[in-house]
Amino acid sequence: MADSYVQGSFSFSCTHAELALIEEAFEASYAFMAEDTPADPSPEFLAAFPPVELDDPWSGFLVIFPDPDFPDFGVEFEAGNPRGRPEVSTVFLYSTTDFQPDALAQLIRHCCQDTLQQAPIGFEWACSCSRPRVGEFGGGACEIFADGMAFKTTGAMLSDMLSHKSQAASAAESRHGWSEDPEHPLADWQAEVANGGTRLGYWP
Repeated sequence: MADSYVQGSFSFSCTHAELALIEEAFEASYAFMAEDTPADPSPEFLAAFPPVELDDPWSGFLVIFPDPDFPDFGVEFEAGNPRGRPEVSTVFLYSTTDFQPDALAQLIRHCCQDTLQQAPIGFEWACSCSRPRVGEFGGGACEIFADGMAFKTTGAMLSDMLSHKSQAASAAESRHGWSEDPEHPLADWQAEVANGGTRLGYWP
């Protein structure tokens, strides 16, 4: 039996009003996960998460989760005011087991519009396994904007890198019988050897 983990840890700054929305979201999540009914959402929360079902004020919040019946962010949540910047709040989100990139990105996009108008917020995550199973290791990164989000996984990056490297390597091998490191061209090494240099290089 093997255990798979999704892990992540990141922090960001936001306004006090945005932190209040994030805190309300976590309180609702805790209540739903405990099979309790949370208190009615605040007007500010309803504006950030407009209901998608008229008879359910929490429906706009629940749809940000991959499984609305399991509205868990999968992280520990901490917040405070940095000593040097009392005008903002700092949010710290972390987990070593069940980090939920999609839901966390949606949380930030809905709650932090003022901050996102100034600059995007991003985070990374890692996937690991208790056994060395192929395909169970990787991760990714997410960038959140006021009007959307962008995700990139290591699997997609590796596929792209292998595709580009195969083309470059084929061209290099046809010219020199070597595949070149772009930062250390063979021509530089050959010139140094011709001039009596003894530097050793690495050629992938």
